[in-house]
Amino acid sequence: MIVHDLGRLAYSAGLELQKKARARVLEGGPDELLLLEHDPVVTLGRRGGVVDSGALRSLQTPVIETDRGGLATWHGPGQLVGYPIVDLSRAGLKVPRFVEILGEILACEARSHGVEGAAYDCARPGVYVENRKLAAIGLHLHRGVSSHGFAFNVNNTLEGFNAIVPCGLNGLGVTTLEREIGRELDVEVVLRSVQSEVLSRFSF
Repeated sequence: MIVHDLGRLAYSAGLELQKKARARVLEGGPDELLLLEHDPVVTLGRRGGVVDSGALRSLQTPVIETDRGGLATWHGPGQLVGYPIVDLSRAGLKVPRFVEILGEILACEARSHGVEGAAYDCARPGVYVENRKLAAIGLHLHRGVSSHGFAFNVNNTLEGFNAIVPCGLNGLGVTTLEREIGRELDVEVVLRSVQSEVLSRFSF
C-alpha cells in the first residue's frame, strides 16, 4: 500500500486525487491511502442529509454532494480524513468487513489515548463514545475498488456539526479525541499511528 500524507486540502482537490488513485488501482497498481485534513466543508452522502442552510452561510461553509454512503457530515482542520483506495476483491474482503476493520482501527487508536469507551458500531457505521460520535465512515465502491473513507475528530471545532444532523441521527452528540482526554493532541501524532495500523492490516 502506498501512503500519501497530503496536509490540508480543499475537498474538491481531495476528490480529484481519489479519482486518480482509484484509476491506478483499477489498472492493477497497489492499494493507496490518502491522509489529509480538509478546509471546512459539509458533504452529503448518496441519501442526502439534513442541513441548516442559514447556519452554514453564516459559517461560510460550502455544501458538496458526493457519491459516498451515509448522509451529512462536516470536515475541517483538526479532523483526520483517510481515503483508503483498496481493491476489495484482491484483499478478499466484503464491504461490511472492510468498514468494520476501519472502525476497529479508529476505536483502538482512541482507546490508546485513554478513551476506554470508544467502540465501533456496525448499526450506525462509525466510532462512538457512549452516544457521542468520534469518527464517521462512508464509502463508495466502483468495480470493486473503494473510495472515500473515514473522518476522525482529533482537535477540530464542533461548530460545523451544529448546522447538520450528523449522519441523519437526531439527538446524536459529536466529540473529539481532545475533548475526551482533556488535553491537547496533535493530528500528526494520530495520523502516524493510524497510518501504521492501516498498513499492518491492508498490506498484502
